[in-house]
Amino acid sequence: MARKLFAPGHGGRPKGARDTRTRLTAQIFEDLLAHWNEPVESGSTLRKGPAALEVCYTESPGEYLRLTASVLPKEFTFEAITSELNVEQIDELIMALRQRLIEQREAAARLALPDVDGVGDESESRH
Repeated sequence: MARKLFAPGHGGRPKGARDTRTRLTAQIFEDLLAHWNEPVESGSTLRKGPAALEVCYTESPGEYLRLTASVLPKEFTFEAITSELNVEQIDELIMALRQRLIEQREAAARLALPDVDGVGDESESRH
């Protein structure tokens, strides 16, 4: 017979632990923002955050891109665009986006495949 370690509704986490973690996270972000906005030198209008980004961009562009991508949202919300569209227009937009994605994948596959007959399609290679 399996033993229950915690009573129903009690996961074992002390009450308020989530609140403490939330407050700590908020405080870390506040401290980070304050440091980001500090001037590089007393009286300077240049702030530490933008100065650090410029150094990262100049010295390590790949790391700069990784950093930029890491702070972007994982999903973009299209509320502003789609709120004015009706259901049919949204469906048409989705279908057009899907078709464009398919075309891009097919074009990438064509570029990745070796030319079997030795004759390439010159119309595609010239832009």
